[in-house]
Amino acid sequence: MTQGPIIAICGAPGAGKSSLAKALAAQMGGEVIAYDTYETFTRSGPEMVQDWIARGSPYGEIETPGLSGALQDATSRGPVVFDTPLGRAHPATGPLIDKAVWIDCPADVALSRKVAQLAETVPVARAGEFMGWLKGYLAQYELIVAPACALQLQRVKPLCEINVDARHPVDIILDRLAGQMF
Repeated sequence: MTQGPIIAICGAPGAGKSSLAKALAAQMGGEVIAYDTYETFTRSGPEMVQDWIARGSPYGEIETPGLSGALQDATSRGPVVFDTPLGRAHPATGPLIDKAVWIDCPADVALSRKVAQLAETVPVARAGEFMGWLKGYLAQYELIVAPACALQLQRVKPLCEINVDARHPVDIILDRLAGQMF
């Protein structure tokens, strides 16, 4: 039986990984597997994350229960588009990736997109609660998110064969990727 390829879509939070992954999977007739569905680390408290960053951010400590198996199982059904911030840099799933795409996105654009995406999911009745969470997130941005994104840029981007500009529309990016997938 032929195994489908695993195409990783990598980038900072808000770069457009999920949007591009869905569009590429639809174009290829494939399936999207989202790293965020399996990852448990970001549910840790800020102190634990800050300690992890202070220790050099070892990606091998990020647990993703069931993710490797889900990726391997999905390849039996066809192409897989893996929506992942860590790409080949994550020891558990990196070796499974056939091709990796990095989405270049300015930090301010990525942050504004991420906040807008999260805000869209909040029911009006919980807007006050969301604003409290957002205030905390932005307060921790310089201590946690910005350093993690800087390391991601340093460690993940060099392992990607293809770089695309997040500011281009998805259809333009898909056209560019069409000739570079395999």
